[in-house]
Amino acid sequence: MATQTCVQNAPQREEETYHAPKLQLTVADFDVLRRLGEGSFSTVILARYRADGREYAVKMINKSLVVRNKVIDYIRNERTILDRLHHPGVAELHFTFQDADSLYMGLEYCPNGELYGQLEARGKLPRADAAQWAAEVVDILGYLRSKEVIHRDLKPENLLIDAAGHLKLIDFGSAKALFMPPTVRRSGNRATSFVGTAEYVSPEVLNNTGISYAADLWALGCIIYQMLAGRPPFKAASEYLTFQRITARDLEFPEDFDPTARHLIDALVQEDPAARLGAADLSDLRAHPFFAAVDWAAGARAAPAPALAPVARQTEEEAALDWELSSIFRASSGPVYYEYLPAGAPQRAS
Repeated sequence: MATQTCVQNAPQREEETYHAPKLQLTVADFDVLRRLGEGSFSTVILARYRADGREYAVKMINKSLVVRNKVIDYIRNERTILDRLHHPGVAELHFTFQDADSLYMGLEYCPNGELYGQLEARGKLPRADAAQWAAEVVDILGYLRSKEVIHRDLKPENLLIDAAGHLKLIDFGSAKALFMPPTVRRSGNRATSFVGTAEYVSPEVLNNTGISYAADLWALGCIIYQMLAGRPPFKAASEYLTFQRITARDLEFPEDFDPTARHLIDALVQEDPAARLGAADLSDLRAHPFFAAVDWAAGARAAPAPALAPVARQTEEEAALDWELSSIFRASSGPVYYEYLPAGAPQRAS
């Protein structure tokens, strides 16, 4: 991977050991190809590392916005969690660097966009496709449990599709890391603060009560519903009305909805987190008839991925006219140099 090349050229701090190193790079070390997405405090771009030609999804995080909105802990939280996660269903963090204006995360690039884009393009999915992608999410959630992580923002926008058509989870800024000491974990205030849609949030998150792994099971139930019905289960005219439907568990199914899928969703979208299928043991969820065609022993990702519909993306011409992105890179300052340099580490020419 390109990370190995970068590591040789840019050392880490002595006091911190990361799987994904902190590097002494600048945006000038990359060719900017196009914009991939936007967040509240960040822009994600597709960039090619000039040293070896490898492509990354580079997440540019605006330092001023982070400080102004007092979300420094959320960014640190995401970096710490991503560095701990290494699974085919999680987009890999390869490296980070910074300059005076921004923090940068070099993430694995998934060329087929978001699951949300596929749902918009295809509408209702066949049951077999929904079961395959849902099984991959179950596999990801099982891994997160083994690493003591609750994602808390599971939704189609945060599930990317890799070159083979399989899902990879992103955006761990809202995640809760149970492996962190209590003094390091963030407060619960973030639990009721949302970026984007809110249709997948569990009642306990809305009520700011105790959060468990079962919060992600509620979201999984909502995603399965959307894959089969073509819309989120609790979508309403406003965010407030959506929250009202969630807290009231106002769940309605189309008349022609698959009965096996309905039974599964009913079992996942339970008001009591402990009552959700898989809350105690994910093997209970894997055993549900909805997943009868999944060979769990071989791995959820062993089966061929569902067919993909073409989705709109920024063209090279549009990227060339993206003056905002171009101006960001033209105005970017030099790298932040770390005081400690390991013995024998090469120095960047001044």
